[in-house]
Formats: sequence, C-alpha cells, structure tokens
Amino acid sequence: MTMKKFTILISFIFIICCFSCQENLEESYTRKWGKFQTQLIENIKSFQKYEEFDEQRGDFKLVTFHSDSLKLKGLLNTKNIDSVTKKPVVVYLHGGFALSYNELEKTNPFTDAGFITFAPSYRGENGNPGYFELFMGEVQDAKAAINWISQQPYIDTNNIYVFGWSVGGGISLNLSLHDDIPVKISGSSAGIYDYDLIKAWATEDEMIIFPYDYKNNLENYFRLPIYNLKNMIRPHYTYIGEEDDYTFYKNLTDSLYPDSYYHLMLTKLKGNHVSSLEAAMDQFIRVINK
Repeated sequence: MTMKKFTILISFIFIICCFSCQENLEESYTRKWGKFQTQLIENIKSFQKYEEFDEQRGDFKLVTFHSDSLKLKGLLNTKNIDSVTKKPVVVYLHGGFALSYNELEKTNPFTDAGFITFAPSYRGENGNPGYFELFMGEVQDAKAAINWISQQPYIDTNNIYVFGWSVGGGISLNLSLHDDIPVKISGSSAGIYDYDLIKAWATEDEMIIFPYDYKNNLENYFRLPIYNLKNMIRPHYTYIGEEDDYTFYKNLTDSLYPDSYYHLMLTKLKGNHVSSLEAAMDQFIRVINK
C-alpha cells in the first residue's frame, strides 16, 4: 500500500470514528470515554508469563491499589521516599503485557534524578483479577494507580508525571486526553499505535489472542489516541528511535493534523525500540527539570 493510500485509509477511519462520537459534543472526552462500555469477544488473561512479586525486593515494595472493584498489584521504589520532604513521582507504565522487576531496573534514571517511581500492573496480568482488554481497562487501571499514589503522604502532588514504554507508552498517550488525573506532564518511549497495527495484531500475530472486535470503530476510537489528539489536555512527549519507524509516525501525525495545534511533541532518538529507552528517559527528565 502506498503512503498516500495509507493516509487516505487512516483519515477515513478517523472521520468515521469522530462522527460516531458526535452525540454528546458538549461532554469532555474523559466523560465520553468513561461512559463507553467495551464488548470483549474473549474473556482472557494476559498471555505474557510473569514472576510472583516479593513483599520487598531491594528497593521495590509490593503495594496494592483498587481500580473499579479490582484489587491490583504495583511495585513502589522506596529509595527516595522521605518521611519529612514530599517528593515528585514518576508513574512508570511498563511495556508488554506484564510487569517485571527486570524492566523496573531500567527506570534508574528517574530514581537517580531524585524521583519516587511507582509502576502499576493492570487487570488480567501478573495474577490480577479481571481480563485483558488492550488499551481500555488498562487505562482505567493506570488512572487508578495515579490517583492512589497522589494520596500518599510522601508525594508532592504538584509534581506527578507519567512515563510509559512501548505498550505502556500507548497507555501514557491515552492518559494525556483525560482531565480527571493530577498529572503535570506525560511522556513515552514509542507507544503510538494506529489502526493498521491493531489489525495486524488481530489477524496476523499468533501470540496475541485479541480481546475485542478490531473492526468496531468505537472500540478503536477510545483505544487509539493518535486519532484524538485534538482532545489532549496536557503536553505529552513521545520519543522514538530512528530505527523504530520514527519517520512513519512523524508522517502519520503530520497527515492527520496538517493545520491544527496539539500537545504532542515527537522527538527522534538514536537506536531502536529497546535501545532508545534510556535516552528517552533522560530527555523526559530534562523536560521536567525545565
């Protein structure tokens, strides 16, 4: 498929999705998102293997929080927690479909810069109740995790940040559209997902058991923030390695929003999907420190 045809296809889907959601224009995106009830075609757990969490492993402490009626697990890095001074926090949204200690070790740039780091897991993964929804219930869980950490006495509530990698980056970008969480700035390493990728996951990827009807425009509308950037309510910084299709995503955003302003800052980094992560964190820390 040529780039022109691809752009036309994406734009067509975008228009359909927008028109499908015109019923309540006076409502915020957050309220429309909250009212939408996903229809899962498969009630399944995450397919990704995981290890059980210890109550405490090094600086990482196992905590629990509630999302809707679900009790979920999270890992809190306690290294920078101070009983006297409230500290800023980065809520880290993991890549893939399970939270691991191995990935959290990569968040040292945030810890070294003085931030408390908190990483939630989502419904249907890591032994949690609920089912795998792919960018829907998981977004609700991330919101619940942010609201939970914001209520802890050691947190500077004026300095709550979100950063996600890969799939977690997609959740982080989605959160930039929500006005009911106390987040100052969000960021991601990769994490831009479009309809063609979702379709490929649903029809070609043998690893992923797809949980919803990918041909349903409303289901995609509330899962794929790339088609909703006009609803952004806070700045979001996305960092993509030059070997991780940066040019493709830059062209995609430019084609969808040729004449409009939105709060997505897209930055090219050296490296690929994995190797650009540390540099992305460093860049995001620089943004925060400004």
